[in-house]
Amino acid sequence: MVSIEFYYRFKKRIKRKILYVTNGFITKSNNKLKQPNKNQKRRLVQKVKIKSSVETISIIADTISRKMPGAFMRFGDGDLYLSQGLPDMLHKPNSSMVKEMRQALRLKGKNIHKGLPLHSDIFGFEDGMSEGVHKVSDNDALTYLFCASRYFKIQEIYSPIAIHHVSLYDKRVFFEFMKLLNQSTTVFVGNENIKEDLIINLFDCPIIRTPPSNSYSQINRIEIELCTLLNTRKNEFSLVVVAMGCPGRILQKRLIKKGYNAYLFDFGSLLDAFNGEETRDWIKLTGGIDYYQNLLKEVIQYTTK
Repeated sequence: MVSIEFYYRFKKRIKRKILYVTNGFITKSNNKLKQPNKNQKRRLVQKVKIKSSVETISIIADTISRKMPGAFMRFGDGDLYLSQGLPDMLHKPNSSMVKEMRQALRLKGKNIHKGLPLHSDIFGFEDGMSEGVHKVSDNDALTYLFCASRYFKIQEIYSPIAIHHVSLYDKRVFFEFMKLLNQSTTVFVGNENIKEDLIINLFDCPIIRTPPSNSYSQINRIEIELCTLLNTRKNEFSLVVVAMGCPGRILQKRLIKKGYNAYLFDFGSLLDAFNGEETRDWIKLTGGIDYYQNLLKEVIQYTTK
């Protein structure tokens, strides 16, 4: 018969184990990210200023133009959920993925540009942003920031939707940046559903295909193919465009850790709109597929002239 003392010791060990695995960020009742208290909210608001979309693009473009290694890492709600052992809409986490996502969040180094979805009333937003179009509630913004603050310094946050926003509100900046990508990209690593001719028109480079969902299941194969290509370039600077969802941040982390002379740019769901897919509400709310197909024609004309 199990003694009461043994039972409580065992229960205490199990509780510590659960807190270790989840970092204490999952509430027991609803499996959501833990929310900050009033004092924590106040401290978070005092620390953060989001860089504007134009400023974000300008810094990234300068880094690429100067051929400096680094990464633009677009952490979203899905990445944060996966870091706590919770699924997002396209990926089911396992212990290895949870560990690597936390490592990605913790990644340090020069020219590591981290974005978080914080555009809100409390942290500020840009003209044209609204509910459903790159703006989140104050509660969500504070919750995301609270979770991320466990892993990295939050004083310098980049806009995760910078390229999406300037494609609507500053076409000069957008077209110039797309031209830079077209002239500089070494390899595209992304969703196998993206049309090949679209990738060639935008980036004019070799392609490494990834699954449209649960791409972490093939991340070792993807990493090997990417490293094999980069190894052929010796010490030449490379620009890698990544579009493989949340595991893309893990791939970025792996390549940065290996010390490649490369900048890894996470493109985001604007590519879905160019591919003719309304995968996000903001695509429909900002003009739909027709608008982005016309924009794509303008981009191709501008980058190839």
